[in-house]
Amino acid sequence: MSAQRVGATRAGSSVASLLRTLRFCGFCRLTPLPPGKNPPCITTRIKRVMHDAYCGFALAVTSTYLAQELIYAYQERSDLDKLARVLFLLLCHVTSIAKQVVFMTRASRVAELVKGLDDVTYNPDEAKRASLLTQRAQGASRLGKAYASTAALTCALWTIFPLLVRLGGARVTFALWIPFAYHSWPEFLVVLMYTHYVTSLVGIANTTMDAFIATVLGQCKTQLAILKMDFESLAERASERAHETGERLGAAASTLLVRCIKHHHKICDTSRELQSVFGSAVLLQFGIGGWILCMAAYKLVGLSVASLEFVSMLMFLMCILTELFLYCYYGNEVAVESAQVSEAVYGMQWVGPDGVGRDVQRALPLVLCCC
Repeated sequence: MSAQRVGATRAGSSVASLLRTLRFCGFCRLTPLPPGKNPPCITTRIKRVMHDAYCGFALAVTSTYLAQELIYAYQERSDLDKLARVLFLLLCHVTSIAKQVVFMTRASRVAELVKGLDDVTYNPDEAKRASLLTQRAQGASRLGKAYASTAALTCALWTIFPLLVRLGGARVTFALWIPFAYHSWPEFLVVLMYTHYVTSLVGIANTTMDAFIATVLGQCKTQLAILKMDFESLAERASERAHETGERLGAAASTLLVRCIKHHHKICDTSRELQSVFGSAVLLQFGIGGWILCMAAYKLVGLSVASLEFVSMLMFLMCILTELFLYCYYGNEVAVESAQVSEAVYGMQWVGPDGVGRDVQRALPLVLCCC
């Protein structure tokens, strides 16, 4: 498994495409090399240095844009309409940069988290269980593409709207501090492309970061569902194993029970590591999310329903609501599935000629307490 490409398994593939998108946007560094190990060739070393520089550039651009928004917000602090116009994006960029910093500074832990999904424990070969993993990977791919596409379309509308206004002869004011006048076309186009690049970069990367965290939570839910199936069928699988290997039924059941316990421990380790790495950023997301929704809704009510700006703001609200919904939904799924694991342990065939055996029976109360 160590020689296998990261994300090549069914479980690992669920986050592989999301990780590629984040690295393309410069929001996540390449998988760090082990301490003391140098890249195998000069080309790889150059690629790593260039990508690290690109990640630094992405952070510098997003931070600069945030600083420009802060200056604009301070300058227009007495005008509520202008303040609301900048605050919803400013706060969104704060949460995005918080997650961006986490992905960059904890790249090695993120890489280990992804590598852990390629573990053989998470990738059973049995058809029904493999089907669950395939469905999870396909669902994660659809989520990432749909979510990022919505953000990209929203940013495109934010670019088209001021362009149409400028073509109509009106003066356009961008909701950020610009150190030069942009009333002529060349300067206006420079500022327009700059805002489009940064908002699109943040929009696509921010939605992908949310999809990544939600997908890892979803993977924990899927692994708990597989574990539940393993517990429910432990007696039958032990009987099959004893028939195939010739070992005692009790010994076969004990071996399978140990595998289930190790599987449960690994799922717990994954969820704890996810909480440890991203917990503070997600907490900030929820703390600021309500404020973002209020500012966006305040701006929305003042727009014409038939305007492009209204459509773009509606799509932005959908993105923010989806962002908060993903964490709540997948977190709840993990909690519900985890509670059902102990029910599966209690509901397995404990006694009888085809039961799990006395050794396993003695261990089951302890397993129930742990699960």
